[in-house]
Amino acid sequence: MTQQTAARGDNLFDVVLRRALLPTAVAGVVTALVLTPFRGGIGLVSALVGVIIGIVFFASGLFIVGRFVRDNTQPALFMAVGMAVYFAQVILLLGVLVVARQIETFDSTAAGIALLVTVLVWQGAQMYAWRHARVPVYDEPSVADQTADGGSS
Repeated sequence: MTQQTAARGDNLFDVVLRRALLPTAVAGVVTALVLTPFRGGIGLVSALVGVIIGIVFFASGLFIVGRFVRDNTQPALFMAVGMAVYFAQVILLLGVLVVARQIETFDSTAAGIALLVTVLVWQGAQMYAWRHARVPVYDEPSVADQTADGGSS
């Protein structure tokens, strides 16, 4: 199996987003369908809502960080944007959970199971995507550096 490198013009966050989205959506829908015989139609809808909440949570974070941080050369900017986005996501998620708790027909067990599956699959697919994006962790030595060292390695 060959590993694909992200194209030069691609934002690495977009590459990870594309590679994590499909497996997560498929796993979420399968989970919702598996829960349907046990939790009924309300469970199906609640599970799909849980899947949507999970996908929106993770995808929006990657999307926003990818828009604000275009390169890896400023770690302080990357950390600041990442923390701000995460804080905003947690506050919004808290609001969604408060609203969902007010809905009497919402099956929180089915939504929770589907959300858990979504989180686990997203994290696994995201790790796989980052691993196969082949992001260099150091700069390749230039020709000038090699001649300054005398050409020895």
